[in-house]
Amino acid sequence: MNDDDKRLFIESISEMRELKGELREFKIHVMGRIEKLEKKEAERSKERISIVSILIAGAALAISIIVNFFKHGR
Repeated sequence: MNDDDKRLFIESISEMRELKGELREFKIHVMGRIEKLEKKEAERSKERISIVSILIAGAALAISIIVNFFKHGR
Protein backbone atom coordinates (compact mmCIF):
# COMPACT_ATOMS: atom_id res chain seq x y z
CA MET A 1 0.00 0.00 0.00
CA ASN A 2 1.56 3.29 -1.03
CA ASP A 3 1.18 6.67 0.68
CA ASP A 4 -1.72 7.81 -1.52
CA ASP A 5 -3.66 4.63 -0.76
CA LYS A 6 -3.04 5.05 2.97
CA ARG A 7 -4.12 8.70 2.84
CA LEU A 8 -7.33 7.81 0.95
CA PHE A 9 -8.00 4.97 3.37
CA ILE A 10 -7.54 7.23 6.41
CA GLU A 11 -9.69 9.98 4.86
CA SER A 12 -12.45 7.47 4.07
CA ILE A 13 -12.43 6.13 7.61
CA SER A 14 -12.49 9.68 8.98
CA GLU A 15 -15.49 10.59 6.80
CA MET A 16 -17.27 7.38 7.82
CA ARG A 17 -16.76 8.22 11.51
CA GLU A 18 -18.09 11.73 10.92
CA LEU A 19 -21.12 10.33 9.10
CA LYS A 20 -21.70 7.85 11.91
CA GLY A 21 -21.71 10.72 14.42
CA GLU A 22 -24.17 12.69 12.30
CA LEU A 23 -26.45 9.67 11.98
CA ARG A 24 -26.34 9.16 15.75
CA GLU A 25 -27.35 12.80 16.31
CA PHE A 26 -30.14 12.48 13.74
CA LYS A 27 -31.40 9.30 15.42
CA ILE A 28 -31.48 11.00 18.82
CA HIS A 29 -33.34 13.98 17.34
CA VAL A 30 -35.91 11.78 15.56
CA MET A 31 -36.47 9.60 18.63
CA GLY A 32 -37.05 12.73 20.73
CA ARG A 33 -39.66 13.99 18.27
CA ILE A 34 -41.38 10.60 18.22
CA GLU A 35 -41.54 10.55 22.02
CA LYS A 36 -43.07 14.04 22.05
CA LEU A 37 -45.68 12.99 19.48
CA GLU A 38 -46.52 9.86 21.48
CA LYS A 39 -46.95 11.92 24.65
CA LYS A 40 -49.26 14.35 22.84
CA GLU A 41 -51.32 11.48 21.46
CA ALA A 42 -51.61 9.94 24.94
CA GLU A 43 -52.79 13.30 26.31
CA ARG A 44 -55.38 13.60 23.54
CA SER A 45 -56.60 10.10 24.28
CA LYS A 46 -56.99 10.97 27.96
CA GLU A 47 -58.89 14.13 27.01
CA ARG A 48 -61.27 12.13 24.79
CA ILE A 49 -61.92 9.63 27.58
CA SER A 50 -62.58 12.48 30.02
CA ILE A 51 -65.02 14.16 27.62
CA VAL A 52 -66.89 10.89 27.02
CA SER A 53 -67.05 10.29 30.78
CA ILE A 54 -68.44 13.77 31.36
CA LEU A 55 -71.06 13.28 28.64
CA ILE A 56 -72.13 9.93 30.12
CA ALA A 57 -72.34 11.42 33.61
CA GLY A 58 -74.36 14.37 32.27
CA ALA A 59 -76.75 12.06 30.45
CA ALA A 60 -77.16 9.91 33.57
CA LEU A 61 -77.88 13.04 35.64
CA ALA A 62 -80.42 14.28 33.11
CA ILE A 63 -82.19 10.89 33.05
CA SER A 64 -82.20 10.81 36.84
CA ILE A 65 -83.74 14.29 37.03
CA ILE A 66 -86.38 13.39 34.45
CA VAL A 67 -87.27 10.14 36.24
CA ASN A 68 -87.49 11.89 39.61
CA PHE A 69 -89.61 14.67 38.10
CA PHE A 70 -92.16 12.17 36.78
CA LYS A 71 -92.15 10.17 40.03
CA HIS A 72 -92.84 13.22 42.18
CA GLY A 73 -95.06 14.87 39.59
CA ARG A 74 -97.77 12.19 39.97
